[in-house]
Amino acid sequence: MQIGKILKDRCRSNKGFTMIEVIAVLVIIGIIAVVAISRVTGTDAAKLQAEVDTLKGHLRYAQYLAINNISPVKWGIQVSGQSYKLVQNVSGDGATFTNPYNLPGESSATHSIAPLNATVVTILFDEWGSPYNASTKLAADATIAFTPGSQSIKITLETGFIP
Repeated sequence: MQIGKILKDRCRSNKGFTMIEVIAVLVIIGIIAVVAISRVTGTDAAKLQAEVDTLKGHLRYAQYLAINNISPVKWGIQVSGQSYKLVQNVSGDGATFTNPYNLPGESSATHSIAPLNATVVTILFDEWGSPYNASTKLAADATIAFTPGSQSIKITLETGFIP
């Protein structure tokens, strides 16, 4: 009889954690993990990718303008280190540019990519969407490389495809 009473007392003991306590600890560990991961991983890679995607969109816009222009006017993007601008080459010489329009989504014709540095290049598009550098058709695929990082934009020769 004494053994039965001891076993009942042991089964009734309140040792251990409740389900609510376990869930609360897991939630706190999850919050600490999210904060730690966000502090360890930087935003530089995301910022670089966003700037590359923005420049690709602006290159496609310049290509669209060149294709839809009535006269053989070349449109393009002039990249100069930490900024780029939308240019129009009316004379066809590849040296004289006018900046009549703002870039889409921008308040000016120039877009700054200040924390990044891109290769200095001018990419023009003719009425067929083919890429030009100055007044000559490109002999190879055009590439705009960004530093820091290993991102680049490649414009396919002849077709003007921007992946």
